[in-house]
Amino acid sequence: MEFKSATNAFEKKDRFADEMRRFVCDEAARFTTSGNEAASASIDEFAEKGVRFSIEKHKRNIREQKQILVEIKQKEKEQKKNKDTSINQSETELPDGISSSGSSEPSSDSKSSSDSKEKSDSGHEASKKEKEHDNKKENAKKEKSKEEKKAGAKTAVASMLRAKRELSNDLVGNKVTGDALADGNTGMMKMFTELINPMTYVRKFLAYLAGIIAPYILAFMAIATVVLIIVMFLFSVLEPLKEIGDAISGFISMFTTSDEVVNDDQSDDEIDAIIDSISSMDDTQKSVVLYALSKVGCAYSQEDRTSGTSFDCSSLAYYAWQDAGVDVSFGGGGPPCAADMAKMLETNGKKLTVMDLQPGDLVFYGGEANGRYMGIYHVAIYVGNGMCVEALNTSYGVVYQRLRTTNAIMVCRPNM
Repeated sequence: MEFKSATNAFEKKDRFADEMRRFVCDEAARFTTSGNEAASASIDEFAEKGVRFSIEKHKRNIREQKQILVEIKQKEKEQKKNKDTSINQSETELPDGISSSGSSEPSSDSKSSSDSKEKSDSGHEASKKEKEHDNKKENAKKEKSKEEKKAGAKTAVASMLRAKRELSNDLVGNKVTGDALADGNTGMMKMFTELINPMTYVRKFLAYLAGIIAPYILAFMAIATVVLIIVMFLFSVLEPLKEIGDAISGFISMFTTSDEVVNDDQSDDEIDAIIDSISSMDDTQKSVVLYALSKVGCAYSQEDRTSGTSFDCSSLAYYAWQDAGVDVSFGGGGPPCAADMAKMLETNGKKLTVMDLQPGDLVFYGGEANGRYMGIYHVAIYVGNGMCVEALNTSYGVVYQRLRTTNAIMVCRPNM
């Protein structure tokens, strides 16, 4: 960037810094995204915290060395004080050769030799201690200076990271959005716009309202949670009882019929009337339904289920669909039990939803703990208009009655 005149002077340093920062932000915004700058600022902040944490360690070491130096100075003062006291005591001692009782002391030569030896030993010991003392003091000073240098260097690094982070934040914050109000909404202007903005008061009111009703909401949620737990517990207890009741109902239904049960032989006219009442059937469906209706009144027998004159539930379904040209045993060569028939039909993709139930479809009943597939124990042939044909039991034989829905668990169409 070039200035128009080399004689330009800036009145305030802060104004120049502001203009320079704005210029750098505008230039950098052309090549960087706010996301990158925000991520860089976050990394710089993390690094700065790490460096400052390390600085604290050096500061603790500096304080320790300062404490050592203080202790050394105290010891020096004590040693100096003891030395002065020793000198004063030596000056007040009696003259050589005279004891406190007035008797004469040993010869001056022998005493002088002894004192000289003692002074030499004590001087050597004092010199050694003084040297150790000086070494300790020098090491403490060196260690303190070393830690101060490290702390200073890392402080400079932390300051650099902080400045870099602030610059990144400036690059993010100084983006121009194009909205004049948003871009210039700072300082006193921001306070004024917030003051006249009705949403400011709405937000405050909502926050106040939330503070009032929050305890009630929490109390309601706590009560609802307790109620939900109780309900779940009751269901967990009552569900097995329901299953037992359904099993009993299914067992009893094998020996009882509705008021609309018909187990007498049907005449051709009666069968034709039933067929005509059904809205629409294709040839296969009609063949299945006609065969089933023609067997109403036949005996129920599992021993003679393949005789063609007596049936159980699965053999009736097998021969009805065989009459229409469909083998529901899938090559088994004979009528399977109801559970095996349902399993083969489902495996071969013949299962459908109840909403698609049509004449000729097979309705399987199960849910019992009989060790068979899905607990299936019975099958009926749907005729239409809510009616079915089924080999019910030994008391009623093959009947025409309203389709029972209790324990019905699967619907299949063999020719689907």
